[in-house]
Amino acid sequence: MLGFSVTFERYLPHDDRDDVCDADERGFVIENVSLRDAMRLGLEYREPSHSGACEADSYPARNVRWLTFYNWNDCTREQIEGGINESRSLHFPDTLTESSRLRVLRLFGAI
Repeated sequence: MLGFSVTFERYLPHDDRDDVCDADERGFVIENVSLRDAMRLGLEYREPSHSGACEADSYPARNVRWLTFYNWNDCTREQIEGGINESRSLHFPDTLTESSRLRVLRLFGAI
């Protein structure tokens, strides 16, 4: 099934005085692909168990539209030396059934 997409949000370093409420950069990493390609090419995980903690867009998990992986670039050179924090989100296709959405949530350990 095609229709999965991965987006990113990057937060660049700011002075402590600055009130940072919005991402400095955002966009698509990959669009309209299979779950496998979204995981490998967009999230860059070989296995779902390699992923970091993620959070669904709603609680309780009903009709979930996306999963967000905060601190996606944790412990990378970009984060440690550059102070850049990035999160990535896996967006589900609209045609995905509720039971399939729950299977994807279980796959990534979100429920």
